[in-house]
Amino acid sequence: MKRRLTNQVRIGELRMGSDYPVRIQSMLNTDTMDTEACVEQAIRIIEAGGELVRVTAPGVKEAQNLKNIREELCRRGYTTPLSADIHFNPAAAIEAACHVEKVRINPGNFADKRATFKELSYTDEEYAGELRALREKFKAFLDVCRAHGTAVRVGTNHGSLSDRIMSRYGNTPEGMVEATMEYLRVCRDEAFDDVVISLKSSDCRVMVEAVRLLARRMEEEGMRYPLHLGVTEAGEGEDGRVRSAVGIGTLLNEGLGDTIRVSLTEEPEREIPVARELVECCEPCYRENPPVLEGRWSRPVIVADISSRDCVDEDVTAALDFHVAAEDDPVRGDLLEAGPSAPEMIYTEALGPELTKLPETVWVVVPYGNVDLAHVYNRRAVALVPSAEYLRLREPLTGDWHLVEVRGMDEWTPALVERLRRDGNAALVLNPVRPVYMAYRQLLEAVAAAALPARVILRAEAGGLRGESLSLRLASQLGGLFVDRLGYGIWLSVDDREDVAVGLRLSRDILQAAGVRRYKTEFVSCPGCGRTLYDLQSSVARVKEAFGHLRRLKIAVMGCVVNGPGEMGDADYGYVGAGNGKVNLFRGRRMVRVGVPEGEAIEALRRLIAECGDWEDKR
Repeated sequence: MKRRLTNQVRIGELRMGSDYPVRIQSMLNTDTMDTEACVEQAIRIIEAGGELVRVTAPGVKEAQNLKNIREELCRRGYTTPLSADIHFNPAAAIEAACHVEKVRINPGNFADKRATFKELSYTDEEYAGELRALREKFKAFLDVCRAHGTAVRVGTNHGSLSDRIMSRYGNTPEGMVEATMEYLRVCRDEAFDDVVISLKSSDCRVMVEAVRLLARRMEEEGMRYPLHLGVTEAGEGEDGRVRSAVGIGTLLNEGLGDTIRVSLTEEPEREIPVARELVECCEPCYRENPPVLEGRWSRPVIVADISSRDCVDEDVTAALDFHVAAEDDPVRGDLLEAGPSAPEMIYTEALGPELTKLPETVWVVVPYGNVDLAHVYNRRAVALVPSAEYLRLREPLTGDWHLVEVRGMDEWTPALVERLRRDGNAALVLNPVRPVYMAYRQLLEAVAAAALPARVILRAEAGGLRGESLSLRLASQLGGLFVDRLGYGIWLSVDDREDVAVGLRLSRDILQAAGVRRYKTEFVSCPGCGRTLYDLQSSVARVKEAFGHLRRLKIAVMGCVVNGPGEMGDADYGYVGAGNGKVNLFRGRRMVRVGVPEGEAIEALRRLIAECGDWEDKR
């Protein structure tokens, strides 16, 4: 187990870096001017296990009140460091640096003007002039931080890059990295080392690519700053947990990350146990120059494992989103059609006539010994054969194709590679005995090194995992492989006799979080902070209720103007708090309804979606 080597950073009494455990933090969503509310919520975060508490400071007066919050926490015996969160206001950052242990600034809006998202051009001379102004403004801030022993987080968010950066690099991971490096070079030149960095996005692929690229760029320039990981606007409930696990877990497993924050649209103390479990289940393995694998599967299939059931009946097929078709067959009777959430493949150890009713697009996977009998019920049955048994076979396997299961590198032998190379009908199922990220990665690298064209299905046996632990652990170990487009399919074996579709639902959630499939409306929502201008949690619930059936859309629910429109990223529609009981509505990044009363906002958004041709009635 090894993390990327970093500097040690001092944040009050807390030490952060590769010599220390991954630190867990959260952020207040109370009004920064309400000292008592901030203190009470900070204490709940700390007692839940939070090691650092972030507080927004939109203006100088809020930054000044951080002093009162810090003093009251100390009076009650809490010395956990505070971090001020600053956007658009360097004066507030300088004031905050006098009162708390850490200040976060956003390169997209610290020295540059607020982004307009218009295509602007800069001459080389104009660009250089902007960099000189950035250096002067940031250096003045660092001088104050040095004088007060205050650490700095350079926190870059996808969607809030400056027009200047986007004019050269676009709204891309490369743009995020360059925006960050501009500030890190000033820190290096000024010998200011108490620096932590974050590159965040609500899109797991953007976030993962950006952090990987930044780590490489820092290696090239001899920088060792610690990394803060997070998926912005992850949402709430199961979706928020899976999305966070895919993004954060992938990087933790790759040895990147020294502190994390799981951003859920829930009470902030609820983020802490989720973050803790993510840290516990990941196994860091940092490699400076890992093999680059070609990702070629942009729409992976799902294998629904129903082997826990002794028979395949109507209840089982309905749970998998197969329903009676409009037309039947004169011989077989009722046929089934696949709903939008149905799997492309089913694994069963039980056989029966219900299999004959499945759509012809669905493959039925069975143990090797059952394949001949399975063909009586379904001609599209394919065999699953363990690698050792596959090597002993004398006769060719029947069926259109077959699956060869490999449980670890000890089974990846020259004899197996040679037989697979001769067998044009074999697909691989990689199912490590311990379903951990690097075990899959090693096997995938071996497949790539052997130049085998075989389709690769990634299987994980969940054992006794249930509930949140099941979601976090499997999403953190498998999600990044689908972010990289390395799996032809996903197969989760969950032994749950009460709910046969648990593994299917989690498979769908992982693929959607990885950005390779969409099965349901994608909601992104920020966790809220002192800038939030309305009741965010209840608003998210209302938006989900009204628009959760629009599977093709991505809808953002944001607390304030900081997160909308910029950090909504590529959402189709946005619902953004504007204060005084009003909501602004967005189509993409364009604000199209201003100051809509909250009581009318859901209906106004419905009309907007309909006007744009994206509305569908609930079925």
